[in-house]
Amino acid sequence: MISCKEEEKKYISKKSDLQKLDNSKKYLRNNLILNYQNFTEEIEIYIIKKKDTISNQYKLIKNNVVDTLQSFYYDLKISKTNKPNFYSGTITLHSKYQNLKLNKKNKRRIEFGYCNLNKDSLYLKYVTSKNSATLNFEFENYINSKLNGILYQITERDTTKGMINLNQIHLLVDNFPQTNNLFLESYDLDKDKDKKVNLKGLKLKENLNTNGKIKQAN
Repeated sequence: MISCKEEEKKYISKKSDLQKLDNSKKYLRNNLILNYQNFTEEIEIYIIKKKDTISNQYKLIKNNVVDTLQSFYYDLKISKTNKPNFYSGTITLHSKYQNLKLNKKNKRRIEFGYCNLNKDSLYLKYVTSKNSATLNFEFENYINSKLNGILYQITERDTTKGMINLNQIHLLVDNFPQTNNLFLESYDLDKDKDKKVNLKGLKLKENLNTNGKIKQAN
């Protein structure tokens, strides 16, 4: 059970409750590459045990250049800090609204939620931005540098007809090929029909390497 401490925007699970968390659910991240005559699609997928495979990041590549208007993906960098078991990170969301001119009619909010783990508890933290596609954060993991999170963007655009155009993006964030990212099921991403992928007859690229290379703090 995860309880909420609203003033800190944390959800905390005491050590006694850690045993109740289902750590046996392993998702395998992989890349699906689809080559066509004039373009290539690169799709990050999560293969779920006994369930459907779902898509996550998406890149449309033309002439070896990512079409940012048709793609949605993130860049992740992780570095060690001078504090034991703490890491600093930077994550940037790329989407067609990355360079949107923000004003009263055009609004964008990006939120990154991520897990932290110490010897006593599992807790979640959130960082948000309304003016930048890049977020800086710090996370704790006393076991290793593994990061589990979710990146969320909502964009509001006031059209010329006075209608509000809403666009939402949910991207799971992981830096290891195997994960038990709790956000996958808590956000019902495994039930999203638009995300389901049929792998029959398709070949997968080799397993993803760690996204965020770890650098030692100075």
